[in-house]
Amino acid sequence: MIVNYFVTAMRAIRKDKQHFLLNVIGFSIGLAAAILMALFAQNELSYDNQHPDSERVYRAHGDFTAWGMQLTGVSSYRIASEMEKNADVEGIFRLINTERLPNYQEDALNLVEKKGTYHSLNNFYIATDNILEFIALEVLEGDIKKALQQPNQLVISESEALRLFGAVKAVDQTLNYSTGQYRIGAVFKDLPENTHFKFDTLMHLPAEFGDSQWGFHYYKLRPQADIPRLEQAMTKHLHVINPTEEWQSITQFLVNLEQLHFNSNGPFEMKLGGSLATLQTCIGLSVILILIASINFINLNIAQSAKRAKEVGVRKALGATKGQLVMQFLTESLIIVVLAGLLAFAIVELWLPQFNQLIDSQLSFSFNSSFMLVMVVVILSVGVLSGLYPALFIASFSAKRVLNGDLVRGGTAIFVRKLTLCLQGALSVGLIIAAISLYQQMELVNNLDLGYEKKSRIIVKNLPSQPIFKRDNNALLSSLRRLQGVEQVTLTNTDFTDESSGIAEFTWPNGETLTGIPPSIATGFYAAEVFGLKLLAGRDFSPQFSSDWYRIDEQGSRIFAVLVSRRMVELAGYTNIESVLGMKLTMPGSNISANVVGVVENVKLGSAKEQALPILFRLGDSFDNYNYFDSFGNIVLKISTSDIPTLVAKIRTLVEQELQLSDVTISLISDDYKALHKSENQVLDMVTIFSLLAIFLTSLGTFGLASFTSLRRQKEVAMRKVLGASRLSIVNLLAREFLVLIIISIALAYPITYWLVGDWLSNFNERIDQALWVYLTSALIITVITWLTVASLAFKAASTRPSLILRDE
Repeated sequence: MIVNYFVTAMRAIRKDKQHFLLNVIGFSIGLAAAILMALFAQNELSYDNQHPDSERVYRAHGDFTAWGMQLTGVSSYRIASEMEKNADVEGIFRLINTERLPNYQEDALNLVEKKGTYHSLNNFYIATDNILEFIALEVLEGDIKKALQQPNQLVISESEALRLFGAVKAVDQTLNYSTGQYRIGAVFKDLPENTHFKFDTLMHLPAEFGDSQWGFHYYKLRPQADIPRLEQAMTKHLHVINPTEEWQSITQFLVNLEQLHFNSNGPFEMKLGGSLATLQTCIGLSVILILIASINFINLNIAQSAKRAKEVGVRKALGATKGQLVMQFLTESLIIVVLAGLLAFAIVELWLPQFNQLIDSQLSFSFNSSFMLVMVVVILSVGVLSGLYPALFIASFSAKRVLNGDLVRGGTAIFVRKLTLCLQGALSVGLIIAAISLYQQMELVNNLDLGYEKKSRIIVKNLPSQPIFKRDNNALLSSLRRLQGVEQVTLTNTDFTDESSGIAEFTWPNGETLTGIPPSIATGFYAAEVFGLKLLAGRDFSPQFSSDWYRIDEQGSRIFAVLVSRRMVELAGYTNIESVLGMKLTMPGSNISANVVGVVENVKLGSAKEQALPILFRLGDSFDNYNYFDSFGNIVLKISTSDIPTLVAKIRTLVEQELQLSDVTISLISDDYKALHKSENQVLDMVTIFSLLAIFLTSLGTFGLASFTSLRRQKEVAMRKVLGASRLSIVNLLAREFLVLIIISIALAYPITYWLVGDWLSNFNERIDQALWVYLTSALIITVITWLTVASLAFKAASTRPSLILRDE
C-alpha cells in the first residue's frame, strides 16, 4: 500500500510540474530562512552555558540609572569581600581590568618589550586563582592556578602566545615591562565566541590592590541561595561604604552567568553583548515565514483540488475509503516537504557565508545528530500539519457530485482560504512598516548630533600614554600632522564611542559639587577642532597659551585648563555660560586646580541610547580625583582625504616606528559608533530581508487562491464574456474580492504593528515619530502586488474562449 501511495504521488507530481515547483520553492525558502534563524538563536542561547555550574554563577551589577548612566557589570571589591562571609555564597571569582591602575602602580604594566620591540598586552586582566572553578578554560601548557598565585607571572591565550613568541609553547618565556620582568606561567586555548568573557592576558591579584578597586565579581551561590536577600545585603553594604546621599539611590543586583550575554551592553564590559529583543525578533520572523509558507502550501494544494476531483470520485466509486485518500494526499505532501527540506539545507549552505557577514558572526551548519533530529522532526511536523487540511478537504469530495461535474464547495472552505490570505497580508504589511521604520530610526541614529564629529575621524587606540601625552618635542604628533590628508591631530584617554575612563567631581566657585560619575576626559591641544566640539563660549586648547597644559607649580599644586559642557555649567547652577570663563575649579581632598577656558555643547558618549552627561575635558592631565592613571591613550586625527586605506597604512608605519610598537589598532570613529548598534542593525537587516521574502511568499499564496477562484468562476467568466463584458471589467471583478481581503489585512496589521514598533523605538532617547506615509506606503505596496498577481491570472481567464468552457453545457 505504501509503495502504491508513493507511485501515485510521483505520477501526480510529474503530471503537474508547475504546482510541484511552486510548492517546493515556497516551502524551501521559508524553511531555509527558519533554519538560519534557528542557527542564530542556538548560538545566542549557548553563551556561557559551557562553564562549570553556570546555572549557579551570578555576576554582581550596579544600577546607576539615577545618575543618568546604564546598568553596569562592575562592582566594588569591598562588597565582594564582605559577601564572602555570607552563607549563601560558595565562592567569588574576581576579574579586574588593568588599563586603569592606582597611582602607586603607575608602571605601564600593559606595555612589554621583547627584543627591542614593544607590544601592548591584549585584554589584560587581573584574576584570582580560582578561575577554573568559574570558567571552562582548556589549558594547553603550564599551571594556571599556580601562575595566578605568583607575582610577575602571566597566563596568556593561544593567539597571544603566537603573536608574542610565534609558538603556543611559551611557558618560561619572559617579557620586560617598565620596572620589571614577566614570566609566562601558563597558556590556555582561545576563548570561544559564545562567551561574554574576553581576555587574552591574566595576572595574579596583588594584596596591595586594596579595597578601592572596582571590577567584575562572579558569585557561585549554593543551590538554595536566597538571591533577593543577598542583593539587599550587597546594596546595604554599598551604602555603608559610600554613605553620601547620592550613593543611596544606587542598588546592586545579580545576573545569572547564562543570561549575561543579553545583559552586558553597559559601560566597562569586556565585549558588546547580545540583544534579547533581537533574538525574540528573529524567532518571531522565522515563525512568520514558516506560517506564510504553510499557508501557501495549503492554498496551492486546494487551488489544484479541482484537477484531482474526478480522480477522487473514481477512487471512491471503486471502494477507496476516506482514510486511504487522506494517506494518499498526505504522502504527496510529505514528498514535497522532504524535497523542500533538502533544498532548504542546500540554500542554507549557500547563504550562510553571506548571512554571517550580515550579522557579523561565525555560525556553522554542522550536521550533528541532535540538530538534524530536531530539523527532521520540525520539517515532518510542518509537512503533516500543512498537508492535513488539503488532504481532508480533497478526500471529502462527494463521488456522486464530482462525477456529475459539480465542483462547487461550501462556504466554510472558502472562508478558511480567505482568512489565511488576510493573515498573510497582515504579516506582510507589518513587516514592511517595521522595515521602513527601523531604517528611518537607524538613519537618525547614524546621523544624530552627538556633540562631536564622528565622520572623517581616525583613532589610533591603546598607545602608551607617557610618550604621547607630552607637550613638547612630540615628534610623533608633528609627523602625523605633516601627512597629506591630515588636517589636525589631538590626544584622548578614551574612545567617545565607549565609556569615559575618568571621573571628575569638581567644586565650583559657588560651592556646587557635581557628584555621581561626571565623565572627565584627558585630551591634547586642538581638542575642540579635532573632535568637532561646538564651542558656545571661550576658546579651544591651544599651544599659544602655555598655561593650558597640565603642570605642577612650586607649591605642588596640579593645574590645567578645562573645557566644560553646557550641561555641566547648568547643573553647577550657572545660567550665563559666558560667566564661567576664567573660573577656577577645585577637587575635594586634592591639590588640583582647573581653569575653565571654554564651554562646549553637550556631548553624548556611547550609543544613541545614552543620555548626555555633564562632561569635562582636561588638557594633558592623566588622572582623576580617584587617583587612577591611564596606562594607555589614543591619537585622534581629523582627515580630509577619501583614500583612507593609504592614509591608515602611513599612520600605522609612523606610530610603530616612533613608539617601536607592533599590532597598532586603528579604526574610524564612525565605524566604532556603528558597532555600538550592532544588534539594532541586525534587526534592521533581518526584518528587511524577511519582509522581501514574506512579500514573495505572500504573492505565491495569492497566486494559489487566485488560481482556485479563477477555476471556480470560469463558467461565470465565460457567460459574462458572451454577454459582452470586457477583459478589464472581468479582471476588476475577480480582483475586487482580493482587494477587500487586503483592506481587512491592513486594518488588522496597523494597530499591532504600531504598538510593536513603538515599543522598540522606546529603547532610544532620540527616536523618530511613526509617520502616516509609512503606513500608507506599506498598504500601497501590498495592494499593488496583490492586484498584479490576481490580474495576471484573471486576464488569462478572461482571455480564454467561452466556447472552450461552455461546450459541454
